[in-house]
Amino acid sequence: MGKRFDAILLDVDGTLLDFNQSEALGIKKLLEHYGLEPRQEYLDAYHRINDSFWKAFERGEIAKDRLVTERFVRFFGELGKQADGREAENFYRSCLDSTAFLVDGALELCAWLAERYAVYIVTNGTSSTQYKRLALSGIDKFVRDVFVSEDAGSQKPQQAYFDYCFARMPGILPERTLLVGDSLTSDIQGGLGAGCHVCWYNPGGQPLPEEVRPDFVVPTLGGVRKILERDAEIF
Repeated sequence: MGKRFDAILLDVDGTLLDFNQSEALGIKKLLEHYGLEPRQEYLDAYHRINDSFWKAFERGEIAKDRLVTERFVRFFGELGKQADGREAENFYRSCLDSTAFLVDGALELCAWLAERYAVYIVTNGTSSTQYKRLALSGIDKFVRDVFVSEDAGSQKPQQAYFDYCFARMPGILPERTLLVGDSLTSDIQGGLGAGCHVCWYNPGGQPLPEEVRPDFVVPTLGGVRKILERDAEIF
């Protein structure tokens, strides 16, 4: 008996932290800051626009600096209002920096993992914000290092991002690594492409596309511990 994995790579937003809750609060405050009522239809519009920008970012079609400002120019443009993208981004960023809503079981899982594996954070996002939110949540004390796309100069699912990460994880091989994340594109396909084992965190019970084959699928974070305990008994 033994362990199949030496390291666990954990995504942040949508996996350990409830980013949707932080995002909704930040956009609500931003709309009020610009004198607009925080209607649900406005929040939905921002989510749609922001998601399209991040998908383009994952594909390497837009730089991070342009993403974080142009999304707000387009967003407020749809609402018939002119806004300075950089000013809107700075206000919104300050809201995000002060929120960290833990997903159920996240802190408990990280504490359990830290006693048994080398635990690392792999996340797309803005470095200053991710570090602040991880510290605010208490997750930071359970991980050996944090790899943010902004620091890497590339992002999940790009191979360059994973090369950056593994170059900074001494003695850790992709085939001895399990990546846990909620995104089929950036986490699951990215991890598979890098040679990692992958676990899809799927709390919403979304259908799995035929072309994507994660090693494991769990509806709760507690399922990750069960998989690793069972795996240790087998190996």
